[in-house]
Amino acid sequence: THHIDEAVALADRVVVFTSRPGRIKTIVPVDLPRPRNLFSREAEAMRIQLTELLRDEVDRAFAEQEAFAVPA
Repeated sequence: THHIDEAVALADRVVVFTSRPGRIKTIVPVDLPRPRNLFSREAEAMRIQLTELLRDEVDRAFAEQEAFAVPA
């Protein structure tokens, strides 16, 4: 999935890829008990961790794109 909430709800682990080239950056285990309470502090912490990992890659991708942008 490409949706963080869905990954936290359903996955046993989440694989985060780098922007370019697409390589595994990290594998994050989702050690939350089932059935999962998506409103728990632990689930929120997991969402924050994944968001930060993805934000780093998005920022890197945008920086690369800007570096190769052709001026108008």
